[in-house]
Amino acid sequence: MLQSKATATSSTKFSKSALPVSKFLQYILETSVFPREHEAMKELREVTAKHPWNIMTTSADEGQFLNMLPEVINAKNTMEIGVYTGYSLLATALALPEDRKCLE
Repeated sequence: MLQSKATATSSTKFSKSALPVSKFLQYILETSVFPREHEAMKELREVTAKHPWNIMTTSADEGQFLNMLPEVINAKNTMEIGVYTGYSLLATALALPEDRKCLE
């Protein structure tokens, strides 16, 4: 996984991402990723960003990708091993229909 360090000119909300911080990434996040982010995921991401160990968190663009995977493969169950604050677990759980299971 690629991690980027925020540049002096970039906003702190872009400091953790799967892609290098750039104006292009900023555009993608503002027009595609953040508007589609579930409110609970946004809240959890913002709280986690304040945690001293926030480097271990999943970025918003990674979360959107994780949210898409269960739908694409029609997953019946998901399992996550090694949950930090639960952002990626929440991303996959929100994608599952009500009759499916998400284990941590």
